[in-house]
Amino acid sequence: MMKINRNIFKIKILTISLIISINFIFILDSEAALVIDPALIKTDLNGKRSSGVFILKNTGEEEVRYRAKAVYFTLNPEGGLAEISPDEYSLAEWIKFNPKEFTLPPQSSRAIRYSIISPSGKLLPKEYRGAIEFTPLKVAKIQSQDNEGHKFNLQVLSVVLVPVYGYVKNTKYSGILSDISVDKKKDELVISADVSNTSDGILRFNGEYQIIASSGKKIDETGFKKIVVFQKNKRTLKTTIKKPVEIGQYVVRLHLKSYDRRAPVELSKETKFDL
Repeated sequence: MMKINRNIFKIKILTISLIISINFIFILDSEAALVIDPALIKTDLNGKRSSGVFILKNTGEEEVRYRAKAVYFTLNPEGGLAEISPDEYSLAEWIKFNPKEFTLPPQSSRAIRYSIISPSGKLLPKEYRGAIEFTPLKVAKIQSQDNEGHKFNLQVLSVVLVPVYGYVKNTKYSGILSDISVDKKKDELVISADVSNTSDGILRFNGEYQIIASSGKKIDETGFKKIVVFQKNKRTLKTTIKKPVEIGQYVVRLHLKSYDRRAPVELSKETKFDL
């Protein structure tokens, strides 16, 4: 089979622990594995300064050099991560850390010290966020193959993002659920709704969809874990029912409950539909 050497692509892989609950972040490529503890930073901003240390460890077999910088980020309605320019909820400009560039030999670790120095004066009751981004200076190279057997090279840039969240006393939390939509596509049911954050705090939910028949029997249930909705943003919650559902009348219910003790928000919605 003929082998085609295609153009080299650059891929930026962003890994973040906003949605999954883990203690460490693992970035794996052909040369190195970076482990960070803790994987995110939470702090109170009621004082003027907070500080701490986190540990980076190279569990790979090759030396890697990293550069760090403070960034601000958001999530789109589908949960995709994007770096954006600072706005009223950014604390990226308050993050100080040392060192900004460093080398990690294989099987070694080092401490990174950070400080969050908020501006003088009383902060408004909001929840702020930012991140420290670690980028390797050397791009990893891997080889891949498509379904037709054509081989091509990839350059993979593995970027690690450590989120930083800052809380201020008396921050209010609220949100709303849109009407639930049910669309039948061939033999599947697609159920979706939007949850919007109408407050100055970050909403963090677990929840579930349930489909109930007119008889009261539960036909299907889909759980959602670690749904994060930033201020003035929304998230789309969607699920697809692939198993056959008989003709009849049903109720679909969506229930979300905050897992953040600071934000006792609970949202529910239901709608009837016929098949």
